[in-house]
Amino acid sequence: MKDILFLPIDIDLSGLRFQQLDNSKKSGSWQGYWDASFISEDTIKQTNFNSILEQLPLTRTTRLFHKIQNKPVLSHLDCQSDMIYEDGEYEYLKSIEPGGYRIVLNGNPKALWVFDNKDWHNVTLPSVPCCYVINATAGYHKLDADFERETIYIRGYIDLDKHQVLLERSLKKYGDYALRSVRVC
Repeated sequence: MKDILFLPIDIDLSGLRFQQLDNSKKSGSWQGYWDASFISEDTIKQTNFNSILEQLPLTRTTRLFHKIQNKPVLSHLDCQSDMIYEDGEYEYLKSIEPGGYRIVLNGNPKALWVFDNKDWHNVTLPSVPCCYVINATAGYHKLDADFERETIYIRGYIDLDKHQVLLERSLKKYGDYALRSVRVC
């Protein structure tokens, strides 16, 4: 499963009623692409977002952001070695790939592009809202202009056994949407 770059995740989002509360701390603008805010414990509790997070194999969350897209997003990796991490976190993230959970709350289901080491692919979300996993340390991706796009970015430590079960279940349901890396010689 290490070769998976993108895969929609089979969790129940039918009860999702997320809204960012005004008192949430802003994390700033990421190179002008996104306006981002940390998601506080109050927001999680008051919007019942914990019922969504409990479906993911997270044992501890290190980053939880609500992001609103401002312009097309150029090719990038979500996690690079020169970013700020807890001690040993970057190496851990590389070891669990694909492990970057994202939830698209609103936006175009065809705005995301992922590079498979040879070509760019316009991947599709089966619906919006949708949760997906992406290879955050090696999966280059970009976004078309999608100014309605709201995303929840989740990073942290996971239960590897539960993660594997979730990936397998999601592959059975959404295998046609998955993108795997191509081995380039």
